[in-house]
Amino acid sequence: MAKFVPLKFWLITALYLGFAATPFAANLADAIETVWPQLGGLLRSLLSTRILVILISSFLLAWVMLPGWRIFWRVPFLGQWLSNKVFPDLQGTWKVTLQSNWPIVKQLRDAAKSKDILFDPLDEDEALPELAETTFEVEIRQSWFRTEIRFLPNSDSPLLESETMSVEFFKKENGRKSVVWVFKVWNKEGNDNRLALTDVPYYHGAAKLNLNADANELSGRYWQDRSWHLGLNAAGLVKISKVKSKFW
Repeated sequence: MAKFVPLKFWLITALYLGFAATPFAANLADAIETVWPQLGGLLRSLLSTRILVILISSFLLAWVMLPGWRIFWRVPFLGQWLSNKVFPDLQGTWKVTLQSNWPIVKQLRDAAKSKDILFDPLDEDEALPELAETTFEVEIRQSWFRTEIRFLPNSDSPLLESETMSVEFFKKENGRKSVVWVFKVWNKEGNDNRLALTDVPYYHGAAKLNLNADANELSGRYWQDRSWHLGLNAAGLVKISKVKSKFW
């Protein structure tokens, strides 16, 4: 979010609000002074322009640092306008479907080892293997300054944990929005979960994802350097669908 509405915006807003609130603070002090002279004088000294700017700046900074800003994205109509104007709030649980070209890579490897199997992926008459499909749950935690996308392990894959290296948001003039995600993944490699010979303890990957108009689906392509030194790194299609939004 900070890419589109930087911290400078909030500081300037606090400055203007501090100056604008000064006359109201003075009127409030005058009204109180007519009833409680000592309290009114104390309030007048406390609510100076400088103090007001500091108070408003502190409030806005806390509002941005904590998820208070997310309230506006939950308000009907206003939330939709902010999602279009700034960027949607992606915080929540999502389901990820990965379609990998690994079967094609494997068939190339099998053909290279065999004298009887011939396989040419550039041959138009050659039937390519279907992409291998895997599903995960993903948790997206989005603050004003940082977004983390984390794979949740499951029993169907060797994935142990993941780490977000970088997430970048992009907006085009036609309103289309996209996300570039760079991540690192660690695999299980204990005695009960031995890795395949074609796998590695950890690898990096990246995805370029387009966000749909309803902000409930991200889709695009991904690629990774898993076993790249063996020429076995794969790529494919990815679709991330929202399951549940979360405030915290």
